[in-house]
Amino acid sequence: MKKIVTLAAVAATLTFTACNSCRGNKQPALVIESETDSFYMLNDSTIADKQTFVFEGLMPLDNGEIGNTVLTVQTLSLNDDGTYTLSTSYIDEENNTVNASDSGETMVLIGIPNDSTAIIYELASYNNNPKINLKVNSDSSLTRLNNKMEPATQNPAHRLRHKK
Repeated sequence: MKKIVTLAAVAATLTFTACNSCRGNKQPALVIESETDSFYMLNDSTIADKQTFVFEGLMPLDNGEIGNTVLTVQTLSLNDDGTYTLSTSYIDEENNTVNASDSGETMVLIGIPNDSTAIIYELASYNNNPKINLKVNSDSSLTRLNNKMEPATQNPAHRLRHKK
């Protein structure tokens, strides 16, 4: 209701100012002192800009290893489709450091078999790597899901935590 009243007041002011300027009357225009979100939403230049979200932590990998992982998602908001880059490093069985990276499309899905409201990030690789499904937890951390859409590990330390 406040927005409607504010918009009506602005429209009346603009009409009054326009009519007075047509008659050559040089009265100053009314200055609105209060800020309302409706004016800023109309003129906010960052609404359509992509945002960058970074997640870091330990994540189970397809080969059974646990890797230090950085996931960067670019999207309009955290719950919109976008793109991603994924960087992972781990120590293999022969004590070698393995670094891997991937990128692709991020699709946001709603619902899994035991939770119809769960928010899932599906990472679809540009390099035809297998898709990765990550469940968004209530604290904005991500847990990797296996093929049955269940957590790949029960260890709470194996989550990607939202950094920025």
